[in-house]
Amino acid sequence: MKLHLTLIALTVFSASALSQSSEAIRKYTESISAGVPTEVQGQLIHSTTLLPEFYFENQFQRVWTRPLQASFLGLVKRAYEHGLNPADYHFSGISTLHADAVESQSTDAEILFTDAFLLYASHFLNGKLNPEEVEGEWQAVRREGNAKSFLKKCLASGNIEAHFKELEPENVSYHGLLEALKKYREIQKNGGWDLLEAGETLKPQMAGARVTALKHRLSIEGYFLMEGDPNDMYTQDLSEAVREFQKHHGLEVDGNVGKQTLASLNIPVSSKIAQIRANMERLRWISQDMGDHYVFVNIADFTMKVYRGDTLSYQQNVVVGKPFRKTPVFSDLMTYFVLNPYWTVPPTILFNDVLPEVKKDINYLKVKNMKVLKGSEVVDPQTIDWSKLSRSNFPYTIRQDPGPTNALGAVKFMFPNKYNIYIHDTPSKELFNRPDRAFSSGCIRLNKPMGFVDYLITDIPDWNSEKVDNTLKTGKDKTVMLKRPINVHILYLTAWADDSGVQFRNDVYQRDAAVIEALAESAPTME
Repeated sequence: MKLHLTLIALTVFSASALSQSSEAIRKYTESISAGVPTEVQGQLIHSTTLLPEFYFENQFQRVWTRPLQASFLGLVKRAYEHGLNPADYHFSGISTLHADAVESQSTDAEILFTDAFLLYASHFLNGKLNPEEVEGEWQAVRREGNAKSFLKKCLASGNIEAHFKELEPENVSYHGLLEALKKYREIQKNGGWDLLEAGETLKPQMAGARVTALKHRLSIEGYFLMEGDPNDMYTQDLSEAVREFQKHHGLEVDGNVGKQTLASLNIPVSSKIAQIRANMERLRWISQDMGDHYVFVNIADFTMKVYRGDTLSYQQNVVVGKPFRKTPVFSDLMTYFVLNPYWTVPPTILFNDVLPEVKKDINYLKVKNMKVLKGSEVVDPQTIDWSKLSRSNFPYTIRQDPGPTNALGAVKFMFPNKYNIYIHDTPSKELFNRPDRAFSSGCIRLNKPMGFVDYLITDIPDWNSEKVDNTLKTGKDKTVMLKRPINVHILYLTAWADDSGVQFRNDVYQRDAAVIEALAESAPTME
């Protein structure tokens, strides 16, 4: 009888404690939901919408057992491996609370662990930063996911660690950067590398202390094997190592160390670590579902690659926008291409380039094979007082006819978008010989556009190379609809990984610094 009464007393006490805990959680969540800045253990609560929603839906019940806490702590501790900062997720606070058996079951621990989880999960699902705030016109298709739903999923299974693996971007590039970050941090821990002295271009058959220093420098990153090669000769093996380095850094591949290659070799390891972290963040922004068949333009790499599923099916070099006329980052749908296209001069080029030239010499229009239109009517440019026209007073359209001087070349590939950006041919083929190819006014120029046409028409009935050639000979514009639209993703990555290893590119638009700086700041408040 005494034992029975004791059990009843414990049950009543447990129910009472649970009720008190629920009330305490309710007060916290109502305060947070009301928009009151709330601190727990001196740490600001970031999840001002999802956290209250979660507890309202869960009737203010506690969910964090000590085993679940321990599992989550292990994950937060490894945030560093993903280029993130454990401190953003209340690591010191939740570690201290978990270490005390009593405090680990307190309301403070409950709220702090939930906030840390929601923040950490959201940073994997959507990125820590808002890309539009740090990179301006970033409108690429985003990853989707709800941290609150993910928390419920983890709690239902009781296995947080296994489910968190699902949040990591599922691509070779992200996991390759994960390994690269570990590698370069180890290099940094061991002292990094020394700067190479400037001097004449290093080439095969040369010798001396600078060659020896080059061997040491390349060996640290794994491009050259020093073992058994203590001499100071610029050997063929060293030339091959330099070529590999150049391939992985978007440089001219000649096996010699000139100014550009020397500058790249002298980038400190700390900068490479920061670059890797910035691009891991970018990969957390990007949707995992790029489409079954898609075009991927990497602005910083000056390349266009076409994928069917996970298979690279077509690629070529491109020219992108100048640093002061940047190609925007966005996603859209290619639906058709045009042979022998007209070029309607877009506003930026019209008012910054064409109009000033016409005001200086009206023959510019004739030389460039351009016509002036008002509505659909062609206007004689000699009848216009060009001196009175400006950006705010220009009732005309200027259009360039098809032909060898047309800025779009023989073909343009269309994915209608608000930026008026598309992929097209160009008469300026000499620019493709340069390793740095940021020369356009924003659009993307193809090196071998007819090769891309041949690729596309394999899926279009009644079209073949002969029909394309005959159409081009007519000099008349012709629209060719794709049988199935193709996703187009124009992105900006200065570091990524592929089957050959980690790749680094010059930050042509100087965008990395803003991402790196923002990643160093404390976690922002989230909804």
